[in-house]
Order: sequence, then structure tokens, then C-alpha cells
Amino acid sequence: MSEPLVTVRNLSRTFDVSKPWLNRMIEREEKRFLRAVQDVSFTIGRRETFALVGESGSGKSTVANMVVGLLPPSGGSVSIEGVDIWKRDDQARLRTLRKKIQMIFQSPFASLNPRWRVDRIIAEPIRAFGLMRDNAAIEAEVGRLLKTVGLDPADGAKYPHEFSGGQRQRIAIARALSSKPEFIVCDEPTSALDVSVQAQILNLMRDLQDEFGLTYLFISHNLAVVRHMATRIGVMYLGRLVEVAPARQMFQAPRHPYTRMLLDAVPDLEMSGRARKPVDGEIPNPITPPAGCPFNPRCPLANGRCRTEMPAPVSDAYGTVACHAVAEGRLAA
Repeated sequence: MSEPLVTVRNLSRTFDVSKPWLNRMIEREEKRFLRAVQDVSFTIGRRETFALVGESGSGKSTVANMVVGLLPPSGGSVSIEGVDIWKRDDQARLRTLRKKIQMIFQSPFASLNPRWRVDRIIAEPIRAFGLMRDNAAIEAEVGRLLKTVGLDPADGAKYPHEFSGGQRQRIAIARALSSKPEFIVCDEPTSALDVSVQAQILNLMRDLQDEFGLTYLFISHNLAVVRHMATRIGVMYLGRLVEVAPARQMFQAPRHPYTRMLLDAVPDLEMSGRARKPVDGEIPNPITPPAGCPFNPRCPLANGRCRTEMPAPVSDAYGTVACHAVAEGRLAA
């Protein structure tokens, strides 16, 4: 097998959420820390789509921001093409690598500058990375990118507010493609769109992946979307990866109780007669997480060991899972 394009090792991020020093002195409070991401590790192969799923507050977007280079980690490493993007010892390689990484944000209403015309928005990465100097060539490239994402080259003269949500996300995708990236981080790129538009954007992203050989890190809480897009899936809970498996394997035979809970809540679109069960409980406060396995307060299989000992991830032919019930054979297949 070839080397993975992206390698994430023991990635962690802790936020200081303490009150100001004077308030803590008066109220006699200790500092408080929120561990948003803890010891997350995974790899992404070239032309692969690796999806991170989980409820809101599980740490998915924090991982995305660290992988793309927007948020420094508290620990661990992110390597792309063998280069650790958070080590500044090889600035030349980092600059070359930077143009190969792009991000598509969740909200197309907030990610586009409302004061810039569309052609300037799409051309900005081209100019920033020095890919082209001639204005006529840049204009032609912007027109080509607009056609690639299903818009008209004449739309470059308009402002973002003149477009619908789905069209704005197409513009954001064209901007991401303008630097000719190899790796794109997609942070819930369709969650702000109508359901009918979501399918169009997802189909566009898959077509672009096939055409340009793109690699995706896809963040979502929607398992139906993930099933359509992902090659492999990682399930996050309270800042930790609890299961990683190929998409087909995970949907056919999920192993972690949390993964099963999420899949049981998905509507039965195939009308197979499977009962739909709503997700029980809520994610605990990440500032004061429960002892042992973080899922134990909601897990129907939790025992004494689950309440006191953190499960270590175990890998086998089916993937990776961190669960005492799976390790001990207490979870029926």
C-alpha cells in the first residue's frame, strides 16, 4: 500500500475556559479546562474520503481546524505528504504544501466576503499563491472554475447576496479548487442547505473528486450524507475516536454501542420495517467528563469496569474500536 496523504497522530486540543484571574481569586475557584479533542489518530489515503461523525460537541470541527492549519494543537501531530504542518523548521516545504490544502466551510452565507465580487473571491487564492500573474489568464481560469461547479462565467461579476445558498456553496467550492489542491477539508458543507440542494452539492463533490483526484476529510453529523460520500468513517464521542471502519462495514455491522445508537436513529428510507429509535441522553459536560469510558452514562452495556477504566482502541481486520463490551465479547454481533 502507498503511504497515506494525511497522518494524524495523538491529536489533542485543550481550551482554557477559566474565569478571569481576579474572579477566581475572589470566588476561590481553580482554573477550568475543556478537553475538546483527546488522542485522536487516523490516516487518509490519496483519493479517499474519510468522514468524522458524531453529535454536536464531539470535537469534529476542532479536529478539522487543526488538520487544515487554522487551530494549533495542544499535542500530537498532523503530517501531510510526510510534512508536519505544525513544525516550522522547513518553511519552503510548508509554503509549497499550503496551496495543496483547502477548506469548504459550513455556512456559505458567512464564508464569502459580501463586499467582493465572485470573480475576486475565486481569484484570491490564485493571486495569493502566485499561480498566475496575467489578469486575462486569471479571468479565464475563474470562468472555467465557475463552469466546473455548474455556474455561468458571467456570474463572476455578481456579489454573493445575489445567489441562493446552494449557489454560494458552489462558489465556495470553486474558490477551494482555484489553488489546485490535493486535500480538501469539508466541515459540514451541506448542513446549512435545503435537503433537495444537499444532494446536488454532494454529487458535485463526488464528481470533482473523480475528475481531479481529490482527497477529502468530511465532517458531518448526518449519517445519510456520510454513507453517500465516505470511504471510511470515524465516530467521535466527547473528543475521542470510539470507532473507525470502512463505510460498508460500519453500516452493515457497527460495533461500538454509540455507533449503533446513531445508526438506529437514522430514518428507514428503504422501508425495511426496521424500528427507528431516537438517540437517548446527551453528551456530558466536556469540562467535567465522567470517569472511565465517556459513553458509560448512556451505554446499556456499561458495567463496573466501564465506569472506572478508559477503554484503549483495539485494531483488527474490521477496523478500530475502543469499547470494553466489544473487547470482552459482551456486545452481540
